[in-house]
Amino acid sequence: MAGVICYSGESTFEGIKSSAEMKPEKYLRKIVKNGHMSIIEHNVFVFYISGISRACSHQLVRKRIASFSQQSQRYVNAENFDYVVPSSIEKSEYATEYKEAIKQNLSLYQKMVENGISKEDARYVLPNSTSTQLIVSMNAHGLVDFFIRRICTRSQWEIRKLAEMMLDEVKKVAPIIFKDLGSYCDFYGYCPENDKSCGKSKTIEELKNNG
Repeated sequence: MAGVICYSGESTFEGIKSSAEMKPEKYLRKIVKNGHMSIIEHNVFVFYISGISRACSHQLVRKRIASFSQQSQRYVNAENFDYVVPSSIEKSEYATEYKEAIKQNLSLYQKMVENGISKEDARYVLPNSTSTQLIVSMNAHGLVDFFIRRICTRSQWEIRKLAEMMLDEVKKVAPIIFKDLGSYCDFYGYCPENDKSCGKSKTIEELKNNG
């Protein structure tokens, strides 16, 4: 509706609805590709996310066009804490040592709480691997911006996996908007990382020099 209103020659929305202009696919694909993102800021998507690490959630909450309600560590019982083990560590010689170190931290946390240290202070000993859960709301513009950056192969594995799962979900309810979404280079056709490109696509500087 927002897209059609912006580009329609009709004087009222009633006129638009009765005309041949009301074709979502025709407008939305063009709007997203052309970067007219204010149109898709009217669409809001809400996600429940659990099982990610605090390291991952810290990357997620850096998104500015979003709303977050994250579980507070001040109220979690020690026995309910879980943690994430990266596959690179799980497959390495450090897997057992890594898990033991986390267990020691959790044990110290519980000991401090049991002896009068407040949870809000005792949690300082908890590692970034500690899992969390949260509710995230983003409009479609925010999601496009999030996906093209976090699905990039240079993105950290956990936030990339989360972005891919979120993209799979929004494609189910808004396939026209998100059908062509992927990494930045997949969407725009070039890489914005001049010095850190993986080489999959040409950077903007390479395109300028070749032009």
